[in-house]
Amino acid sequence: MIRMNRTARRLHSRVRGRPKGHTRLGDAGQALVEVAIALPILLALLVGIFEFARAYNIQQVITNAAREGARQAVLPSSGQAEALVITNDRLSDANITSATVTFNCVPAACETGAAVEVQVSVNYTFVFIGPVLSLFSSGVDPGTIALRSKATMRKE
Repeated sequence: MIRMNRTARRLHSRVRGRPKGHTRLGDAGQALVEVAIALPILLALLVGIFEFARAYNIQQVITNAAREGARQAVLPSSGQAEALVITNDRLSDANITSATVTFNCVPAACETGAAVEVQVSVNYTFVFIGPVLSLFSSGVDPGTIALRSKATMRKE
């Protein structure tokens, strides 16, 4: 027979006293409660990451659309109408239909050397987070933010 010290005997008797595969009473219920608490928090965090990533993506799209529109507007052979077409094409590629595009020339004649400014703005609505946030706010719509971008170039 193998000789055991006092600590080994105590541990061996605890393990041997319980039937194999059984846990203490309440362990399964405790795990269920922990999952019920943690799962909604993790899902809300995950949805928030997706929502803000989509908003950032829209911001990048309108920044690129404003830059391409300004680049088209400053070319000697084109003007504001062609720049508007290019800007709207870039926005429609990303399925953005409610954007506001404005053009400004300083001086207003838009001749060579004039600064051409293209500004694009979009109201972005959070799909999942917006309704949840509106439950906790009064009178303010926290589910919508204004995204804007401006590009300025000199007329060639």
